[in-house]
Formats: sequence, structure tokens, C-alpha cells
Amino acid sequence: MLEHIRSRTQTKLAKVILGIIIIPFALFGIDSYLSSVGSNVKIASVNDEPITSQELDKTESQFIAQIKSQDESVDPKTFQNIEFKKAVLDKLITTKLVKQEIKNSGFYISDNQVGSYISGMPEFQRDGRFSQAQYDEILSINRLTPKEFDDSIRNDLGSQQVRDSLRKLIYTPKNKIQPLVNLAYQKRDVSIFELKQNTYKKKVDLSDKALKKVYEESKSSFIQSDQVKIEFIIYSVAGIVPNIKVADDVVKNYFTNNINRYQADQQRRAKHILFTIRSDMADNEISEIKTKALTILKEVRKNPKTFKKNAAKYSQDPESSKMGGDLGFFSRGDMTKAFDNQVFKMSKNQISDLVQTEFGYHIIMLTDIKGEEVKFESVKNKIKGELLFNLALAEYGSNAEDFSNIIYEQSENLQKAANKFDLKIQDSEWLSFEDAKKFFNNEAFAQAIFDKDAIAEKRNIPAIEASPNNLVAARVIDYRPSATKPFEEVRGTIKEFLVEAESQKLLIDAGIKLIQDVKLNPKAIDWIDQLVIDRVDRKGLSDSLINAIFKIDDTQLPSYSGLYDSNGEYVIVKLNKVVTENVEDNDSIDTYYNDYIALIEAEVEAAYISNLRVNADIETNESLFANR
Repeated sequence: MLEHIRSRTQTKLAKVILGIIIIPFALFGIDSYLSSVGSNVKIASVNDEPITSQELDKTESQFIAQIKSQDESVDPKTFQNIEFKKAVLDKLITTKLVKQEIKNSGFYISDNQVGSYISGMPEFQRDGRFSQAQYDEILSINRLTPKEFDDSIRNDLGSQQVRDSLRKLIYTPKNKIQPLVNLAYQKRDVSIFELKQNTYKKKVDLSDKALKKVYEESKSSFIQSDQVKIEFIIYSVAGIVPNIKVADDVVKNYFTNNINRYQADQQRRAKHILFTIRSDMADNEISEIKTKALTILKEVRKNPKTFKKNAAKYSQDPESSKMGGDLGFFSRGDMTKAFDNQVFKMSKNQISDLVQTEFGYHIIMLTDIKGEEVKFESVKNKIKGELLFNLALAEYGSNAEDFSNIIYEQSENLQKAANKFDLKIQDSEWLSFEDAKKFFNNEAFAQAIFDKDAIAEKRNIPAIEASPNNLVAARVIDYRPSATKPFEEVRGTIKEFLVEAESQKLLIDAGIKLIQDVKLNPKAIDWIDQLVIDRVDRKGLSDSLINAIFKIDDTQLPSYSGLYDSNGEYVIVKLNKVVTENVEDNDSIDTYYNDYIALIEAEVEAAYISNLRVNADIETNESLFANR
């Protein structure tokens, strides 16, 4: 009976905005992300410290990327909502306030604290140790200098000091929350009855008279905005790719020359014996060292079991010689190039010829391989795709200016540009300004085709890079001004609205009346379900219904309540019995206590932020923000 009463906690937008409030920035927080952001138009200020539109754009982008990585089903339109943008701006303002307070309150984080924290971060660990190469690579990918990253960590640790200080203000003895625990695990015996909205839809007056009455009363809601029809062409990298050819030998050479990119996941373990050569040595000294190295090489090849002994005796690598020459596991690129190239072409237990590097002569023995070796055939198509794209990208970059010039110079039509670049001229349906913004997800494009000169003269608009690697040229071919839509055009919309609104009202009125009737006559309702629920075992009921049930007055039983469910149902609840027992389970008490303390901590932090806001000078350029 209750298959349609499911958990409907929040809208997509509400969840996304909540995510902005609580999502941690993992390795790189907001401060570090903004450290490389340049100046731009000021969209807000916090105690005279500006927040630019570029900061907001970049922060939005990072939030969107993180949210999508956690929930790919999020509707992209959610991120265009003004509430989303305001939530991002609000987060930026809070970040600025806390950062300023850290500085003003004298919280201090030493260089040693920062260094210790960074060296312990798992993102920079390799084989259980801090990897300078991994640290450099991650900072490079995120376009951060070591100083910028240090500053961001210092800010994060300062923020943690603030939170720790606030938490010291909170103290609640565990034995004082027993009544709250009992309430949290309270059980309620309820009966459920549902009225369906569909039952009342056929009772709604759908005559033309009723529909026209709504139309006349709400004409301002049926105004069709200005619309245009356009023709357009797209010059893009994707369109160029099919015309590019890459030979198989070019792909093979690329794989060979860039093999580190494809073998990075494989690790190899080796041991070596190093015979050091210095730049100040004479040729005869180097020759003697080489002769000695060849003698040892001959011995270990004859009897590989002597490798460890010879490494301990002769190797001039002080660290590895203590372990029989063992270097442990390492990835491509970790060692110097000549050494790296040799190791990653060897077979297990193979002993190399003498390998010369800038450190001297090495005898290398490969002892283990971890991970699959990537074969050329397995990545051939991927490499070919990359090369095709890069060549197309280069051609696009070379021709983009020429394309734009032709569009501008031959502004009476798109034909010449279409012919030169082998493009198809396409036509659109009627577009409003909002439609045009969504057409290429680019507001600048919409503004260009709705420019009064573009409409009046019907000439090409300047080519616009509507998205990365996509140049769009267009011209208006027809225009119709705003006007009230005729009744027949909106009749169906009015009908749907009227059916939904009026049937909802009839449903709720019927539900309220039925509650009054059942109070006088208990048999007025044939209850369809009887459940015993608590806040943990909800028996599949939605959050809103659970909340309503636990708000029902239990001073006089039975007690009744009703709730309109957004799924088109009016749910009537009869509260039969309330069971409040003394909870003695320590795990339950601890769980509730921890949740309780976490909620208080959140409230204290919110109050702290609220106090910072009250005492801060915060300005927002609403006009700029609204037009983004």
C-alpha cells in the first residue's frame, strides 16, 4: 500500500547547495585554488578585500567538478541557477572572513608544522614515504607554486585551530542526555490512510469558460518574448578530426618516445652495483674503474648469487650497498634516464651490461615486476586519437583567425566561409533569448544574435568561440516581436495547471474533512496500514511524513494528522500508541551523543560565522551578480 511513500528529502538544487556548504576541498582548498587567480571585476568585498567575478567563476568550476565526481546524475541546468551561484559566493565570503579572523586573532602556524603536515599527506606518499617527484607533479597539475601551496595549508591549519578553539567551548556530560536518547529511540504505533489526487482531477471544471477565465486573469503570464530564427555554421576541432590522417609508424614512434606516460602504473624492483665516476677523473682512472666493473660483471653473471656480496663489497652507493644493492620498487621516471631505460626493458632476474649514467657505471639486476606492462597494441588507438586531436587542434588554431575574418568581411551570408572550410549551414527553430543562451550554452552568443543591429540588418555576427575549440558564426534570418500568446496556443498549459492546482485543493480539503469525520466516527476510515516506527526504522516512510508523525500531539490518544505528499497523495495518520523506553544500549547512547555533540559544534560554528558577518563590512555588487 505504501509503495509510493518513499524518501523524498530534498530537491536536486537543495542537495547541490548543501554540498557546497559541506564538501571539503580534499587536497586543495578554496584559498589555494584562488591563490593564482588574477584580478577582475569586483563582485563583492569583505572588509575591503575584493572578491572578483573571476574568483567566483573559478570557484564555481571547481565546485561543479567535485559535485559531478560524486554524483554524475546532477542536472547541468542546476549549476545555472542563481541560487547555486549565490551559495558559491556565500562560501567565498565565509572563507574570506575566517581567513581575516585567523590573521587578526594571532593564530600562528610555524614552517615546521606546515612541512610536517605536507610530508604526511597521503597524496604525496609513494611506498610509504614522501615523494618529492609526486609532490612536484601534483602542484604542477594544479598550477600551484610551493609557496602558494604552503600558504593554503597554513590557512587550512589556522582554520582548524579556530574550530578546535570553538569545540573547547562545548561540554555536555553524557549522563545529561538520557532523556533525549529515549526520545530519539521512541516508537510510535500509527495507522495510515491515503487519498489519491488523481481521484479529484476529474472533478475539476475544464470547460472553455473556466480555462478562458484563467487566461484573462493571467494574460501577463502568457507573453511570448522576442524570438529569432538563425542560420549558423560551426568550425570545430571535432569537425576537423575526420579529415586528419596519422600513419601507424608515427603512432609507434610516439609510443616509444613517450613510453613513461603509458608505463607509469608498472613498478619494478632492482638492485645495482655502482662504480662512481667523477668529472675530475683522468681517462686512465676511468678506464681502470671500467675494467674493474667488467670483472665484477663477469663474476655475477657466472654466479648471480654473488650479486649481494659484491654489492656490499664494491658498490659506492652507500645506502643500497647496505642491502645488497637493493633499490626497492620504483616507477618509470623515478631514476635517471639511462638507468630507467635499461631497467624497463629487462626481464626478471636478468643482469644488464654495464650501464653508464652521470653517477658512473652500474651493474643492474632486475629482481621483481609489479603491475602489468602496457603493450603498444593496447594503447595504439588511444595514442592515435590523441595525435589526431592534437593535429586537428593545431589546424583549428591556424585557421581560426581566417575563419573569423571571412565571417566579418563577407557579412551578407555564411556561404563563403562554409565553402572554404567545407561546413554545412544549419537552421534553427524559433529561439527566445533564454533558448538562445541554452543553444550553445553561451550567453554572449545569445546577446549577439539579439543585438538590434543583427536583427535589423540580418548580417553575420562576429564568430564566437561558444565553447573550447568550437567557433560559431550565425546570422538572423527572421524575427518576431514579443506578444501575448493566443488562447488556443496556451490552452493545454492552462488545462494542466488548472487540473493540478484545483485537484490538489480538493484533495487537501477532502483530507481535512475526513480527519474531522474520523474523530467523530472512528469507522469513517478503513485504515490500510498499521506500523510501529521509530526514527531509525522508518518502514520506508519519507522524511516529511516521519517528521509529521513525531510532531503529532500525544497527550490524548488516538490523535490525528494529515500531510499533503508531493507525489500526489494526502496521507492521514492516526497515532495509536507511544512507547518511550529507557535506552541502556551503550552503542546507541554513544552514537546519539556523538551526533548530538556534532550538531552543537555545527551550531557554534554557524553562530561564530554569523557573528563575524554581523561585525564585517560586506558589500555585494548585485547588478553584476544578477547578470552573470
